[in-house]
Amino acid sequence: MLDNRGNASVISTPKTDNSASRDVFSLGLAIFVLAAFIYVYHGTFSWLYERYTNPDSHYSHGFFVPFFSGYLIWRAVKGSKMDVLPASRMGLPLIILALLIHVGSVWTHVFFTSGFSILLLVVGVSLFLFGREFTRRISFALAFLIFMFPLPMGVIDAFSFPLKLKVASMAGVVLDAAGLPFFREGAVFHLARTTLTVDDPCSGIRSLFSLLAVGAWVAYSFKISTWKKVVLFLSTFPIAIFVNVLRVCALILAAQWWGAQWALPEHWFHTASGIGVFAVSLILLFLVEWVLEWKKEKSCQ
Repeated sequence: MLDNRGNASVISTPKTDNSASRDVFSLGLAIFVLAAFIYVYHGTFSWLYERYTNPDSHYSHGFFVPFFSGYLIWRAVKGSKMDVLPASRMGLPLIILALLIHVGSVWTHVFFTSGFSILLLVVGVSLFLFGREFTRRISFALAFLIFMFPLPMGVIDAFSFPLKLKVASMAGVVLDAAGLPFFREGAVFHLARTTLTVDDPCSGIRSLFSLLAVGAWVAYSFKISTWKKVVLFLSTFPIAIFVNVLRVCALILAAQWWGAQWALPEHWFHTASGIGVFAVSLILLFLVEWVLEWKKEKSCQ
């Protein structure tokens, strides 16, 4: 409208409280859904904590997986306008299926399937609230959550035992080439001063699970072709076996030279060797990535 001097003026209308009320309602609903999720899955979370803290579960890295996935999601959605993303009804069947799997898992006390129902539930919620495009954008972060759910101990034992024998056999070849006198029976090494048994922690299965998670992230992060990403990820298997052969050899040599106590799990050298071989495995993993990058640059010249 015009004022007394003929100039245009703008009439400001008071801001309604609808937007603020909607934000408060959304926050309250989010808190309620989170509390309900924790209550429904509290048994599964207790099982996860027990597996993470169990020395024989090989999943101590599971504590860090959801935080890292959250960081990847934050990077993927940073600057996105989530309120304009179309939702997808495909998420609702996935949510229902996840809850049914969880109910069946609770009745049968099979928490392994209940754990994976969380992954299915998260994917369903993402589709239902934010749609396909948003879910596709954070697909790797969601898939990375798979590394936080432990496999059943029966499955781990089925892989760990033959892997332990393979590592012991390869370590025997190395020690024999080094001229160390010993007699091996399966995973048992009879030395001149003592007898050592290669247990499951030295089979490489623990470092393999952790290295698989790191390998997946490295393969995803670097700008290389798909087949090179697959090669990089699969290289974690021989790397994990190789470094644990080195660890077994180091523990056996330490026991031969300085006493059997050096190879015991309570000794600092046993723990330090585990940290050392994982550091070496990371170096080898990035070395494989460098070779793949080098071949890419060489082919472009």
